[in-house]
Amino acid sequence: MHSFLVTELEDGVLIGCSLNHTGADGESFWHFFNSWSELNAGHETILRPPLMEQAQIPKELRQVHFPLSEHRPPTRQVHFCFSAEAISRIKAKANKHSKLQRGEISSLQALVGLMWRTITWARKLRANQITACKLAAGLRKRLDPTLPREYFGSCMLFLSTEAKVGELLGQNLGWAARVLHETVLRETANMGRQWLMNIQLYDANVFESNDVMVASSPWLEMYGSNFGWGKGLAVLSGSVNKFRGRISVFLGKGEGGSMDLEVCLLPHVMAALELDEELLDALLPSY
Repeated sequence: MHSFLVTELEDGVLIGCSLNHTGADGESFWHFFNSWSELNAGHETILRPPLMEQAQIPKELRQVHFPLSEHRPPTRQVHFCFSAEAISRIKAKANKHSKLQRGEISSLQALVGLMWRTITWARKLRANQITACKLAAGLRKRLDPTLPREYFGSCMLFLSTEAKVGELLGQNLGWAARVLHETVLRETANMGRQWLMNIQLYDANVFESNDVMVASSPWLEMYGSNFGWGKGLAVLSGSVNKFRGRISVFLGKGEGGSMDLEVCLLPHVMAALELDEELLDALLPSY
């Protein structure tokens, strides 16, 4: 179900944790991690006790085997760091061209729309091919009635948005962000708590090569822990999360509002992505 490994380095400590997604999602993972750090630092009790409702997890999902193929093609991983200023520009651009009737494009939807477009361009796919963006969405606030952040379990869903390559690249950033936004609204409308009885896992072994999968969230408390050794310096994903088309979203270590993306692609696709003018323009600081 879970495992832990603490490695002492010459100039720091590396803490590795794994947790089956059936048992907990990112919100629960970081709740546990930060609570663990409180106890390790000398606190007698944790600040936010977990709310345990494990009876809501179906029995057939309590023991899950999730083998990863040994034949996955090698990928290259690159961390793209978007400053708060860059995120603000991307969001403003997406909202300007999205033509939403109500609401607005979120910072994450705008950034994911940008990456979906640029990665699809770097893959050099045919215009009539289908590409999908699978975006992880936390559901605690979207259920009726809602669940508190302290709920310990898996309460998330991958939402899939499909488009033809020609349409995705022929439109602007606002169009890509808008279709992602509309998928989130449509798929999470009127969700009751009974949804928790229908937890489904994704399988990286059947992930389509034209797709992009975006997991984790910049809203998780990734740098809130302190084991008594000082604040964390970096957050990295494990090998299970490194397959082509996978994007892991992390809270930026810099100023508030920044985001870091760990992007995994085939080497030749990553080489093309690093030359994409739209992505480079979004990353560069304004003057």
